[in-house]
Amino acid sequence: MEKQSDNSESLGYYNLARGLGMILIVLGHSMNPVLPKINSSYPFQGAGTVLGGGIIAAFFMISGFGFYKRTPKKCFKIQKKILLKPYEMVAAAVLLTKVLLAIMKKRSFLKNGGELILTYLLGLNAEGGGRFMGIPVESVSILWFILALFGGWNIYNALTWIKSVRLQRCLTAGCVIAGYFLTRITVVWPLCFPMALLAAGYLAAGEWIRKKHLLSEKLPVGWWIIIIALALFSAAFGEVNIVACVWRLGFIDVAATFCTGFLLLRFYAHVMQRDWNGKIVRLLEEAGFYSIWIVCLHAYEKIIFPWYRLNRMFPKNPWLAVVLCFFGRCAVMYVLYWIVSGIYRKWRRKRRCVI
Repeated sequence: MEKQSDNSESLGYYNLARGLGMILIVLGHSMNPVLPKINSSYPFQGAGTVLGGGIIAAFFMISGFGFYKRTPKKCFKIQKKILLKPYEMVAAAVLLTKVLLAIMKKRSFLKNGGELILTYLLGLNAEGGGRFMGIPVESVSILWFILALFGGWNIYNALTWIKSVRLQRCLTAGCVIAGYFLTRITVVWPLCFPMALLAAGYLAAGEWIRKKHLLSEKLPVGWWIIIIALALFSAAFGEVNIVACVWRLGFIDVAATFCTGFLLLRFYAHVMQRDWNGKIVRLLEEAGFYSIWIVCLHAYEKIIFPWYRLNRMFPKNPWLAVVLCFFGRCAVMYVLYWIVSGIYRKWRRKRRCVI
């Protein structure tokens, strides 16, 4: 057990978890068109959304396992390089592709992609489209995770410089509460700010789990009852969509994402007590290692490729459309990764030659 505790403090230990999480996210996005609309009259209709929120929470918590305090300036600089640069690259690639498509199809770019300019400049989360200050905007799609992680790291890092640990914890909890209440004001925010406040809480939870070895230590029965009860109650009657600011049960759903995320990580730690090998495991671990790449590539293909047409092609066999969409997305992301990584390697070689 001690060996597992030591391993669980290494970020590489969670590559398989991140890889599985990415597969589930891509699969979930592929299934969205065929999933029935959630009806609040029937229990557990929103269980899938609560599980999805828990997976996202687990991703943030895993990032929190690797947290250590830096000066605010250095933290901003590091996170800008790791997170904002990929965001900017994807935004530029999407806009450039939209311009090229407008030229090829002889249509107006402003009417077919122009709304993404302000969307990417401000990092807006207008799921399904909307308006910001009267201007039509869209959502940054799955890139909200990168913006929230960027904001969450900087917010939580700033809080850790407060000397009083009790005040740190109170302010961190205050960030989570504020993040929820801001979504009650409006659902569209620059830089996905409410999600960044929520991410600060997830990161703090991840750091706390690592420091207290909560994935291996025994917990009091009372805590298990509270954690499982909250997760099940939310799964039965709640609905969660973090980027769209959907919290049917209010703060109960918010708390349930923390509980569900912890339960998923605890289950993962239990499963990882045995050695897992094989090509599929190595492939998933590699996907987890390059999870930020996959988020970026998925964001690009999700916006550019008209996967919805598959449902029109197979109206009587929607699950075939789901399978084709999922594997099509995986294939597209692999090809895009191969192209981008090839360009990057050539650029690095040329740069070394110049130096």
